[in-house]
Amino acid sequence: MGRRVIMKKGIGKYWWLWGLWGFWGCFGFRYFFTHEIGDLFYFSFFAFFGFYFIGKLSLEMPDERYKANAQKAISKAAFIPAIALFIIGFSGTFPFGTKELMVTLSALGWAAFLITYAILFYYYEKL
Repeated sequence: MGRRVIMKKGIGKYWWLWGLWGFWGCFGFRYFFTHEIGDLFYFSFFAFFGFYFIGKLSLEMPDERYKANAQKAISKAAFIPAIALFIIGFSGTFPFGTKELMVTLSALGWAAFLITYAILFYYYEKL
């Protein structure tokens, strides 16, 4: 059992490296050259930048305060996907609601939600 905890701490120590996947989000800018809608999906990879903040907290044991801070962070960040979905639904009824706009908003809304959650959670834990 003690060995298992050491392994978890060793793995958790390098969680911030998952944040490097966030740079794949830059492939989303290929859309402006290729005009393929699939390239817009890459913007969602910016969400991996949240691992820089979560990785720093991964070595701490979850307690009541940890869980309360996670709930506070989610409640503050949850408005971002709600706004993105509203804009996607609202723009679909107008001529400016193109497929490109909807894919971009969904990818960036997802990334913004996860990054905002990670930053708020880190902030509440260090407060």
